[in-house]
Amino acid sequence: METNISTVQVVLMGLITVFVVLICLIVIIKILGLIMEKVAKKQPAPAAAPVAAAPAAAPAPAVSAQNNQQIVAAIAVAIAEEMGTDVSHIRIHSIKRI
Repeated sequence: METNISTVQVVLMGLITVFVVLICLIVIIKILGLIMEKVAKKQPAPAAAPVAAAPAAAPAPAVSAQNNQQIVAAIAVAIAEEMGTDVSHIRIHSIKRI
């Protein structure tokens, strides 16, 4: 009879330990989330400035015109998403492979 009680106690202690640790992780993640939100609010928003690429180390391979337009469109969308603006506000003057 004593063996069954100790087995039940071990199972309950294991379950309690797991749930206490999970609750602690949830609390820690919530606190870190609040800290990150405060840090993000303190940082100024990036100014909408033209994006300039670094000079290329080697010449870029020839790309077809249609493929080039797709690349420019993808880069413009990525920049607009990062800056939080509309794609129509992005003007790309040149793109150089680095």
